[in-house]
Amino acid sequence: MIRTESIETTSTAMSLSIGREVDPFTDSELVRLTALNLEMAVRNLINAGCSPECLTLTADLVTHRLVAMPRPDGSVRVVVVNE
Repeated sequence: MIRTESIETTSTAMSLSIGREVDPFTDSELVRLTALNLEMAVRNLINAGCSPECLTLTADLVTHRLVAMPRPDGSVRVVVVNE
C-alpha cells in the first residue's frame, strides 16, 4: 500500500544528521534491497520531471527507517535514520 504524508523539513533535516549511509557489507539484505528500490524510485521520479528540491522518499521497516533524497550533483543519497 502506498501512502503519502506531509513531512516537515526541519524534523527531516534534524533526523538525517544522525543517520548513516547504507553499508552494503554490514546491513541486512532487507535494508540493502529497500535502499536500492528507494534509489531507483527517486531516479525515476527525477527523470519523469518531478522537482528534485522537494523530493524525499521514506521506507519504514520494522527496525529501520530509510530516507532517500537527491543530491545537488544528481546522485541519490539513501540514509538509515534509526535502528
